Formats: sequence, C-alpha cells, structure tokens
Amino acid sequence: MENKELAIRDDRTLALNELETRFAMAVRQRDLLSTYIRERLKPDKHFYKINDDPSQKPSLKKEGAEIICLPHGLKPQYEILSGPNDPPQDDTPYQITVRCELRRGESFEGQGLGSASSMITRKDGQRIQRQRDPGLRHNATIKMASKSAYIAATLNATAASEFFTQDLEDDNSRTEKAEMKKEEQLSGYFCGQHQVWYKKFEKNNKAWYAHKQDGGWCNMREPREDM
Repeated sequence: MENKELAIRDDRTLALNELETRFAMAVRQRDLLSTYIRERLKPDKHFYKINDDPSQKPSLKKEGAEIICLPHGLKPQYEILSGPNDPPQDDTPYQITVRCELRRGESFEGQGLGSASSMITRKDGQRIQRQRDPGLRHNATIKMASKSAYIAATLNATAASEFFTQDLEDDNSRTEKAEMKKEEQLSGYFCGQHQVWYKKFEKNNKAWYAHKQDGGWCNMREPREDM
C-alpha cells in the first residue's frame, strides 16, 4: 500500500514538473514572439491600422503572417471547402471558402478558415465584379480566400492573436485609399505647409492641384495649366 502511495505521489510530482516546464516554455515563446514582431515586422508592409484607436489591434497582412510562420517552420496546405471549382461563365455572384492547415513536417499545428466573394464593395457602396474576366475573377477570389485562411491559421497556430487581428483588406476601402494616395503622390506636388500631397483635378482642359484641409481645401498658389 505504501509503495502504491509513493508511486502516486511520484506521478503527481512528475506531472507538475512537466506542467511547470510547459508554462515556462509558453512564457519564453511569448517573449520571443513579442521581440521578433517588434524587431522584424514593419507597419504598412507586414501589418496596418485602420484608425488611430490605441485599443484596436493592428491587422496582420499575409506578408506579416509569412514572417511569423518562418521561424516556426510552418507550411500551409489549402483545401477549398465550398464554392465553384471551375470559373462560372456568367456574372452571378458566388462565395469561396478555403481551409488552411499549417504543418511542421508531418505535425499538424493549427488551421484557419477564409472566405471571399466574387464581388467587392466599393467605398461608395456599389458592388462590382472582382475582375471582368471570369477566369481571372475566379483565381482572384480563391487567392483572397486563401490569404484570409492563411492569416487566420497563423493567428491560431502561433498565438499571434495577442498582437494582431484578422486582415481586413478585402473590404476594398483601404485598397482604394492606397490607390488614391499613390495618385496624389504621382502628381509630383507636395504642400510644405500641411505636409501632404496635392491631388490633381481637371476641368475644361485645365488642371489644378488641391488637398482637403480643416473642412475645406488648400489650393496651390500657382495652379498649373499643363496636363
């Protein structure tokens, strides 16, 4: 009887020691991940914030998810769960859902689901086809769903959800803002007073440059007439 009680105590001690080791490893892994994210991931390239709310976690981009998965040795495997396997030839909207599994060799480490529509919503609320060509539209929809699934799997498998939230680029609003910003910079004119780029406007074969400021507009002092 005494030997049995000793064996039970030894088993409990061993279990507690193993648990303490796991907790210590979890704390160390969290510290390593935090340092790695701070040193390696860069704003706008690997993640982004929709607004300046400090309580809102930044959204992880696919490029950032790839950087996080790299030291973990995680490789993705994709499976289409629902949606057409071949490109529909008409313009009927459809949805594609993809599952992404992350594996380290033969070991399963985590998974995530992602979904995307063949239609996107513009900032003005208009719904348009993701691509005009049916084949390109189908490929783009699969790619977007796969990207969303990969990011979700990364957050689940690496505990990076403490630092990031799901990527929201597919709402198209951020993409439109980025394109607008690029268009403004291509104008080649910068407002030194307000530290922003002028946007080019055209009317009656004339062009001028302005940007929004305090509910109004700041115009270039010398409007350009060249196109």
